[in-house]
Amino acid sequence: MIRFSRNPIRPFLCLIGIASGILFGMEPFAFFPAGGLSAVCIYILFLELREWKLKSAVFWILGLSQIINLIVFFWIPSSISAISGAGTSVSWTLFLVYGIFSHFKLIIFYLGWNFSLFLYNKYINSPEKSILFGWAIFPIWGILSDLIMPQLFPWYWGNLAEGNLSFSQIASWAGVFGVGFFLLLGGSSLVLIRNPFGQRYGISGILIFGVVWTLGGFRLYSAPDYTVPNSTPAIEDGILKLSGVLIQPNTSPGKRELAENPEFVGQTISTSLELGLRSSLETSPPPDLLFLPESAVPFHGTIPNENPGQGVYSSTFHGALMYLTYKSGADILYNELNRFPEGLKNQVTLLSSSNGEVVRYDKRRLLAFGEYIPFESAFPFLRKLFKETSFYITGGNPKPLIGNRSFRRERIPSLPTEEETPLIQNPDHFRPILTSSGKEENVSYQILPLICYEAMFSYLVRDSVKFASKDTYTFFVNPTNDSWFSSEIEAWQHGGAVRFRAIEFGLTMVRPAVTGISFAVDPYGRSLNHPTRYGEKDTRSFLLPATKLKNGGNTFYSEWGNFPFYLYTILVFTLFFLVGKKTFFKTKD
Repeated sequence: MIRFSRNPIRPFLCLIGIASGILFGMEPFAFFPAGGLSAVCIYILFLELREWKLKSAVFWILGLSQIINLIVFFWIPSSISAISGAGTSVSWTLFLVYGIFSHFKLIIFYLGWNFSLFLYNKYINSPEKSILFGWAIFPIWGILSDLIMPQLFPWYWGNLAEGNLSFSQIASWAGVFGVGFFLLLGGSSLVLIRNPFGQRYGISGILIFGVVWTLGGFRLYSAPDYTVPNSTPAIEDGILKLSGVLIQPNTSPGKRELAENPEFVGQTISTSLELGLRSSLETSPPPDLLFLPESAVPFHGTIPNENPGQGVYSSTFHGALMYLTYKSGADILYNELNRFPEGLKNQVTLLSSSNGEVVRYDKRRLLAFGEYIPFESAFPFLRKLFKETSFYITGGNPKPLIGNRSFRRERIPSLPTEEETPLIQNPDHFRPILTSSGKEENVSYQILPLICYEAMFSYLVRDSVKFASKDTYTFFVNPTNDSWFSSEIEAWQHGGAVRFRAIEFGLTMVRPAVTGISFAVDPYGRSLNHPTRYGEKDTRSFLLPATKLKNGGNTFYSEWGNFPFYLYTILVFTLFFLVGKKTFFKTKD
């Protein structure tokens, strides 16, 4: 059995290797070997820590959590201050506490792996078999810790494969957790080769890693190519093709003092209107859908309130949207804030260009210290520390947004006229014009919205698919506001994580972000347009392929979830503990 000295240099180098591998394995660097380095280093670290006392091992893991915080998520303290109004000392305290709790999965990872080895050695008492067992359960505990521990801004081991789209295709069968499983398996197999007894098993693990990677590459290679039709909507080869436009207005963070600032509000509305009208004239085929990000126009909504003094309704915002859909002929997806008797809701709304009707989705997963304060009811003084934090409430079950596009309706985008401009503040003026008469051949589509970081959680996405209409052309939309974080690194990390949802569920993902990074990817994670630059004010047009949602989902993972992983876990522990002592191992003479 390989033994390590208790030299602190070795585990410290492993800690730096793991954190650096996480940083450079994820977007924007997306360097696949860096993710592999992190998997190798975490296995070497665990082997090293087995030679240390348990308290010392836990100390090293806690140190790892803070090093990951400082190297990978360095943008969090300033983000806490910006989004909640907290002071520097409070933000850094929360940041350090966050490092312990959000990365507590690393402690579970090590303790679960180490305790399993302890029980196995006690039961089997064979050093050689222990090496093999430790290697077999290493990726199991890595993924179990990902699944068990909740995280505020989640990262998973599978995210370290963002730099290789072929390998990432594993997510269509096993999710991002499966991608992480095989990454950890490959990393530990490289280390196992060093051991004479485990060499053949390490080679087997590397071969499995290679086979899975090859299968992912074959899936990507066999993915369909999308040709742009002369007009949209169009249905070709069972795929609904729509023309879409992402609008990135680069709106500054909507701090509380700006809520009643008419100049700021007017500028945000005019920017989105200008970009939408310009893109409608420049896009060919003309857009079927315009996508506005979260907080493109902060603080305001389009539902009139009974008590105007307490409402957030903006007739100008409402009128600008009605005017934009009239001029562009496109359906518009936008974010708004509306007040209800029970409280404020962060909503995504789809506005139909054919009749002016809307359907809305309520955000289900709120951002702590940004949209609500945890434990505020028990500790009301927290509101004094986090003055910028909003008072939002969560929505109920996910609701798909159903839209219709006519095959025959004429769309002639044009510039605003002098007669139209003064009427923008009157939403009802354009409503009769929008009403369509007569029978038209049309096609239905449905949008599964995921507001901001909701798209980082596979279980929330699974719920959206569960409540969606079956046998309907479907795609995801992830309107996002990352302007609070003031970090291009964060924007890319967020976007890279969201890409996996498209692969996992086999649906196109459209991600409009207020300051960047805005992009759209197809069901294979391939880019449908050039992503916007961070801090850029611009639009991106793209062909939007929507596929029908089959029963259970469009991929193996969407139907079966993590069942293969749980099955593997049960089989491994069963073989090693119940069958292994008698039949699985060949003892030496």
